[in-house]
Amino acid sequence: MSKKRLIIMILIIVVFLFLIGLSIYYYKDKYEISFETGTDEQILTQYIKKGDLIKEPIKPEKEGYVFIEWQYNGKKYDFSSKVNKDMKLTAKWLKEKYVTVNYVTNSNYEIDPVKILKEDPIDDLPVAYKDGYEFIGWSLYGNLYNGEIINDDVTLIALYKNDTKNDTYKIGDDVMITGSYSVSAYSNDAINKKAIGWNRKILYIIEDANYPYVIGNDYGVTGYFKASSIEIN
Repeated sequence: MSKKRLIIMILIIVVFLFLIGLSIYYYKDKYEISFETGTDEQILTQYIKKGDLIKEPIKPEKEGYVFIEWQYNGKKYDFSSKVNKDMKLTAKWLKEKYVTVNYVTNSNYEIDPVKILKEDPIDDLPVAYKDGYEFIGWSLYGNLYNGEIINDDVTLIALYKNDTKNDTYKIGDDVMITGSYSVSAYSNDAINKKAIGWNRKILYIIEDANYPYVIGNDYGVTGYFKASSIEIN
């Protein structure tokens, strides 16, 4: 063997031993934390000193699924916990389920239905338009929608305030529901008194609807009615 080749071999051995020593030094007293995503996406293994914290990785992605959490031994891992052993964290996924949100504008302005993830609120609500009216929000099940979680297909109805005409009744007016709209009221007896109807407030007005006035109380909507079925107290 030539002197030159011998020197090269010695250098290779020295470099190899140096790398081995460096690796031993780096990984000394450290625990190996690996991540299993269940996809082709790979997350770098972390080497954490005893008593230190794992750095939470960026959420992985999986088509058709929503990432829920990182788990260890089938339970959600708390990234504020101090490391004291080797661990493999596994991604927990939930299959995407969608619901449809339909919009009824009661105007010539149409809004296409959208799909959102089940058990999510409706984000980025659109604005509806109607000539001569001011849009004030969307009604869901008779109440003003305010970011509630959606679990089923729903229909939102546009609510407007009419600034161009003076209606007989306004939002917030106290009204008494009588006649066939409050049959049960006639069977409600108090001391020496008999009920003649229900006192309610107008929650909002749906323009150009068959039953434009929506009534309610502190517990929510109680019904719809026409102007001919009410009388002011």
